[in-house]
Amino acid sequence: MKLFQMIDELLRDRSALYRTAREGKDLRQLCMRLLMLFLISSAIYGAVMGAFRCIHPDYFFSDFELTTKDTPAIKGTIAGMTTENKAVYTSLDISSKITEATIRFNTTNPSDAYQVIGISKEKGYTKIELAPDAQLKEAGGWMLPFLVALKIPLLFLLTLLVCAFALYIINLAIGMKLHFLPSMTLMLFALAGTSIILLVFAPISMLFTVVTDNYHFMKIMHTIIFIISGLFGVKILAEGLMSMQAMDDGEEKPKANNQTKNVLVAWLILYCLVGAQLAWTLKPFLGTPYLPATPPFRMEKGNIFVSTIESMRDIKPAE
Repeated sequence: MKLFQMIDELLRDRSALYRTAREGKDLRQLCMRLLMLFLISSAIYGAVMGAFRCIHPDYFFSDFELTTKDTPAIKGTIAGMTTENKAVYTSLDISSKITEATIRFNTTNPSDAYQVIGISKEKGYTKIELAPDAQLKEAGGWMLPFLVALKIPLLFLLTLLVCAFALYIINLAIGMKLHFLPSMTLMLFALAGTSIILLVFAPISMLFTVVTDNYHFMKIMHTIIFIISGLFGVKILAEGLMSMQAMDDGEEKPKANNQTKNVLVAWLILYCLVGAQLAWTLKPFLGTPYLPATPPFRMEKGNIFVSTIESMRDIKPAE
């Protein structure tokens, strides 16, 4: 019940919360409530993101191993799949005379063995047909929603942890002179506000997760939702900075000045840069299509902005 009350206060009347942060009264209790709200809301949205791979497991099958009685195992990569007629396509040339074969997907983390009922050629590819009752599923795919439910809160909290001291020093250097705990409380306000909007979008995200299997569309949709949610968090942060500055100056009505604008811009630039890099480190959030045994965390070179632009380019209309 207290969490719902906190949501109501964040959406309706934030001035009392800002005053509490500035005065330092019951600050620990306030921070705990904000943190709990943030953790629950962001974890729910994370679980929705991770559900994409569970609901569309066939999209993530990458390579395969074809086993027969009379020939050595044949390994290859998947060029495409159709779940309706349970067919797998590969550019590898495989004889159509092979009979009594079984196939496993994702050889580094093998799926169940499926019975092959026919091999033929179609449009320059080798078509491997599975039994009509084959239930295509990925080994361990059920774990991703739980992992992403941990990753989303972890992403924001790690970013705040890495930036905390720098944000405090920037605030002092520009001349606003907020103490450490009030400045961190403001950041928790912003995180809680962001997570509330994520929670609002969770049912919509779940709908699109169920009805579409376009990985690039889902990636762009989640990026847009995070931007919208982040903008609301920025609004809360800006209001908090103005409110605290007004209290210092003895003003009744908060208004932006150069100090608050400079602190806000500096904080956002730093937080976004660090957050983007951590997001790249903590990925995948949706899973990576056609890559076998994608690890829970990937330490690799790359840029999230370049990756997003590439996904926008790769979105193709359904045929």
